[in-house]
Amino acid sequence: MIKPVRKTISTSLLLGALAFAAPSCDIIEKEPIENLSPDSAFTTPQRIEKAVVGMYDDTQNAEFLGGRALIYSDIRGADTDPATYFGNIGLFNTLSSDGTVTNAWTGGYRAIYTTNLFLQALEANRAKVPTEVLAKQYEAEAKFLRALNHWYLVNLFAQPYTFTTDGSHLGIPIALKAFDASTAFTPEAQLARSSVAQVYAQIEKDLQFAAQNLPTRTGVMFSDVARATKGAAEALLMRLYLYKGDNVKALEQATKVDAMGYKLNSSPVTVFSNYTTWESIFSVAHNLNDNPNTNHALGQHYGRRRDISVDPYLSLFPANSTDLRVYTLTKKEDGKTYTLKYTDNSQWVPVIRYAEVVLTKAEALAKQSLANGTVNETAVAFLNEIRTRANASTFQSSDFSNNSELLEAVLLERRRELAFEGHGMFDLLRNKKDIPANGNNKLQVYGSDKTILPIPLVETQANPNLKQNPGY
Repeated sequence: MIKPVRKTISTSLLLGALAFAAPSCDIIEKEPIENLSPDSAFTTPQRIEKAVVGMYDDTQNAEFLGGRALIYSDIRGADTDPATYFGNIGLFNTLSSDGTVTNAWTGGYRAIYTTNLFLQALEANRAKVPTEVLAKQYEAEAKFLRALNHWYLVNLFAQPYTFTTDGSHLGIPIALKAFDASTAFTPEAQLARSSVAQVYAQIEKDLQFAAQNLPTRTGVMFSDVARATKGAAEALLMRLYLYKGDNVKALEQATKVDAMGYKLNSSPVTVFSNYTTWESIFSVAHNLNDNPNTNHALGQHYGRRRDISVDPYLSLFPANSTDLRVYTLTKKEDGKTYTLKYTDNSQWVPVIRYAEVVLTKAEALAKQSLANGTVNETAVAFLNEIRTRANASTFQSSDFSNNSELLEAVLLERRRELAFEGHGMFDLLRNKKDIPANGNNKLQVYGSDKTILPIPLVETQANPNLKQNPGY
């Protein structure tokens, strides 16, 4: 069973909103937060807006999209040293009783629960929203966040879409309703795992609604990156189609994102210090007061505490490289290499940025051209766009004997460019590649049981409909 989060809309939404709202907000002045009901939360347009913003707070959860969901992909990839801090997740010998795994599962579903709670309250109080356009925007923000959390859960706890020809293998439970204490233990709440194809279909449905009803980004303000926009929904759809192997649709989505004005920064370094540039499409925002940033922020794990070293990443570059991604964004300390993408406690979590869009175009074009004898020059140009701004040498089409070689170069460039941003294991598995041996970690053959996480034992014990992954 996916356990409901036993808290009211006030604590899950409005308390979260306080991280974004002024300390003198009228909700605090008029009534204690814990006493607010959904009806009172939707009393005024100002309160409704704060409830919307509060949804983003649960997405900040340190155990999931507050940072660790990205870490769990990367420490199981190829470009970090084996990490022992996160239970046994990085060592491929995790048990279903592992508390870190349980926290990841509950962190993701807690965020989904909050979006469903908001959607139910919105439906009951829709007339109180000033306009239907605004009501649809709020609904779209909730569905975007619901899709985003389902996305990371299905990729951590299930084999990739292409593991079977039609994605019919086990995925995760699709949570579309917030059960309260009176319904939490009913048969309806005992959700079974849907297939990966079904999970993708629901994510696609939510993102399509979001793309139709979210505002288009207009500037470089906090809300242009920290809140869902049309561009963020279109970009996540692009990623979904790429993972499915639908290169035509991935390219169509990339074109839609291009039309919205997103672009690369002049340097790959600045995206990790100025979080609202036109390269950043969607990020999970933090500040120094947010709990994930004081305990489990990316800046803590990769930076201050030195929980994760990244020596294998250096092997992706030639010796004495002046590539900015290694020359400026890594640092040697006490014989180990660390990334400088995340250095402090207020670091935002980069969910999707325009560099991924450029690399998706290169990858999709190369894959479309695998059967062709002529190397795809447009894909080479997109590859060079990333390399040029990193101060790396560029390629000529003649450097590749065929499009298969070009594709491998593009995938290698993704590792260089998007390292430590949550793509490591996901990129290997969706391309049906083994996870290479690394230190004491043995090679993990593509499709083997340990390449995905176990369903938490506490969940399978509570819910007889919830099947465990093989090997656990």
